[in-house]
Amino acid sequence: MNTRRYISLAAIVLMGICFGGAPAFADYPERPIQMVVGFQAGGNVDAVARILAKSTGILLGQPMVVENKPGAGGGVAATTLKSAKPDGHTLCLNMSTAYTYNPGETTYAPDDFIFIAVAGKAQEAFVSNSEAPWKEWKGMIAEAKKRSMTYASMMPIDKVFTRAIAKKEGVQFSAIPTKGGAEIITSVLGKHSDFGFSGGIHYSYAKAGQVTVIAGLGAERLADFPEVPTLKELGYEIVFENYVVITAPKGVPDPVIQKLSAAFAKAIQDPEYVTLMKDNIHWVPMYLDSAKTTAAMKKMSTDYKKMAEEQK
Repeated sequence: MNTRRYISLAAIVLMGICFGGAPAFADYPERPIQMVVGFQAGGNVDAVARILAKSTGILLGQPMVVENKPGAGGGVAATTLKSAKPDGHTLCLNMSTAYTYNPGETTYAPDDFIFIAVAGKAQEAFVSNSEAPWKEWKGMIAEAKKRSMTYASMMPIDKVFTRAIAKKEGVQFSAIPTKGGAEIITSVLGKHSDFGFSGGIHYSYAKAGQVTVIAGLGAERLADFPEVPTLKELGYEIVFENYVVITAPKGVPDPVIQKLSAAFAKAIQDPEYVTLMKDNIHWVPMYLDSAKTTAAMKKMSTDYKKMAEEQK
């Protein structure tokens, strides 16, 4: 066999190596996709996951099957995803706090995952009973300077915020642990706590005049309560965004991630999804691609860690 034939054969082999994997990416997904959800069935996150899974599955040509793995604020689902085969057929829909604030109780780190997309964000706020003597944040702080106050807490990160606020204002806030949004509202309405951290369940109660929204936690004012200032506007270096984020285990090929990210970008435009987000649970439908999601998650993780360390 002469040199020219060796070169030709080598070229054919090289082409086979380079392009042999392409059909596999082009054919993805090859079977139903499992979407692990970090919260219980029947809640807001579950509702988001099921509609998004249906729309995305249609776009990808394979059903996306939801499996609820509640616990540890999304930590159980994230732990399940970490050990999944990195072939793109197991994903996780979770809230970003499962990855951005780790108080040392989990066995994973953000680098164990690939962040595919952001599909929306919750509308967190501090709320108080409408019968309280204050009607806005500054009034509550004035009251807190006279006595120690209690607040209904839902997750480790809200304790970080309230400690930072208490330290700056020279007041004392004591956390009353709850198992979620429903207990937050029960505590506030029953006057068992002076105020509470709400992930979004406060909307109907506020519109009914039972609770007062006294501060928003995001970078922008709450979509449904634009008259309420953010903590940033009130003078605190605190911005808390809690995104609906879709992740994959580390190692999933980039072409698969890009295909998934593009599918989710289209799925959030589904009228059923938009209606759920805007009119039913009162969250914000939005989209960030994989690169922007990764950057946002890293920044939030750094910011929250710094805030927690400053309180030690």
